[in-house]
Amino acid sequence: MKKMILLVSMLAGVMTFSGCVDDKESASVTAVREAKAAQLNALAAYSNAQAAAQQAIADTENALREAKVAYETAKAAEKQAQTEIAKAQAQQAMAAAQNEIQRLANELEIMAIEHQIAMLDLQARYETALKNADDQSQQLLGGLYMAYQTAATNLLDAQQEIARKKIELAKLQAGLVNSDETSQMLINDQKRIIANNEQQIAEWTAMIEVFEAQKAPEEAKAELVTEKAALSQLAQDQKKALTAANKAGQEMGEAWSDVRDQKYSDLAQDVYSNGFAYLVDEDGNNTGVSFNDYILLNSYEATSLGKPVEATVDTYWFSITDDKGNTTYTAVMNGMIRKDVSKTETVAPGVESTKTYTAYPTAYYQLNADGVKAYIAAIKANVEKNEGKALEDAQKALAAQQKVVADLEKAEIKDEAAIENAKSLLPGLQTDVNTAQAALDKANAQVAAIQTTFDTMAAEAANWEATIKAYNAASEAYCDAQFAVDKAYDAYTLQNKKVLALQAVVDGQIMIDGNEYTIDGAIAYAERKIEMANRIIMFAKQEIVGLESANSGGVTDLAIEKLEAEIEILEAELPALEKIVADTKAALDAATAAQAE
Repeated sequence: MKKMILLVSMLAGVMTFSGCVDDKESASVTAVREAKAAQLNALAAYSNAQAAAQQAIADTENALREAKVAYETAKAAEKQAQTEIAKAQAQQAMAAAQNEIQRLANELEIMAIEHQIAMLDLQARYETALKNADDQSQQLLGGLYMAYQTAATNLLDAQQEIARKKIELAKLQAGLVNSDETSQMLINDQKRIIANNEQQIAEWTAMIEVFEAQKAPEEAKAELVTEKAALSQLAQDQKKALTAANKAGQEMGEAWSDVRDQKYSDLAQDVYSNGFAYLVDEDGNNTGVSFNDYILLNSYEATSLGKPVEATVDTYWFSITDDKGNTTYTAVMNGMIRKDVSKTETVAPGVESTKTYTAYPTAYYQLNADGVKAYIAAIKANVEKNEGKALEDAQKALAAQQKVVADLEKAEIKDEAAIENAKSLLPGLQTDVNTAQAALDKANAQVAAIQTTFDTMAAEAANWEATIKAYNAASEAYCDAQFAVDKAYDAYTLQNKKVLALQAVVDGQIMIDGNEYTIDGAIAYAERKIEMANRIIMFAKQEIVGLESANSGGVTDLAIEKLEAEIEILEAELPALEKIVADTKAALDAATAAQAE
């Protein structure tokens, strides 16, 4: 009873006392509370960044779907086009969709790099927050965090790979890649598989070495400190490489913008999209009125006539047929000539990485001077044949009627009624002459505008060539920067595997891919993974041999089939990866909450 009274009295005293004195918590309690808050905030930031990256990938895939629909719609419109102008408009829409698909491909690469930079910063932030925790908390939460981080990274990598393959598929379906490039793309995919599996073999081997050492937890703990410090340095190296690649990617994007911003580029678009098929006003604006004398330019890929005698792939050309039925094909301008260049570098011991960058020869949209002269001459001939002949006929009709009036007036017996009737026709005939003259003037002005376009392009050719060369250099520099990223990434992931293995030894709990293993079980699991990777490498090498010896026929259909199958497999694996992320995140959240209590 006394204890009860005493307790009530103490509580009453505390309640009374707390109402009238300073209620600040002690410095140690504040430090603990702030450390926990920092951990929670850093973890939340990491999770939010992962979610944002996943949403960005989803947005890219949505935009890709829209671009594919736009391309297929334009392609269908081209097949159903009743006029050459409608066909040209459909081809222009197809080109716009192709450009959007390529833009999304570039954007996905830059987005992946920017995300990796952000995640390295957030990882460092969490690790810094964790340093303020006690040793036991650091050990527990550090291990759980690394498991969650690995799972989240694997999931995002899979999602990015799916998006990358979907873009490759869209490029194939949109005709952005020819058969030779398609073969190289398939070979590069197999080389990427080989490189990834060689890296995995190195990582699993590193884990086996740690487990086979059978170090005591305390010894492993001391080594873990050293290896984590090395990992931290490699993270910084990776961030530097990523930052440099991001900068190189942005410079490549700026170089491409410079290409698109060139006056030459806009004028070339007017040419290849048949922009002069409609009359333009004095300011060069499209009036929407058809220029009937215009001769449409065709691209080789877009024609159903087969390969013209004088036209080649990636060439814009026109044809004329003489009175005897003989057709002549003449190239006017090169098309979107591009070259995918593959480079291979050793990025880790026994690991080779192959990458491709796009380069445009200086012949990109280059004019064929003789073809331009022939093209202008052919359009002038049409003008002379149509508007010129119409004016000549109108003038003849007016002259004939004027002669009728003159003859009537010279007659000895003047028929005033006939004279007046004849004169009454003169204003209408003069109007016909004026109308025909105006039509001829408009047609000649249109020819002059077309000529000016070609003349301006010829004058801008040197700037255009320099801009193309600058883009090619920036494109290759970005490719080289990505090799540096691969080297830093592979070094980091290899070290990370070693740290994970040491952490597991220290924790006394080995968790791999969501399952718990003994040391012997973990070694056996890693050996199975190595064996599986070696088999995959063997099959990939066999695939490369087959691709290198295969002919180009049907290679695009094969590539589309393979990509569709690979996408289906990867998407089927996502739920399992998502579950591992959810489980590791739940375990980390629970431990963090328990530590905060």
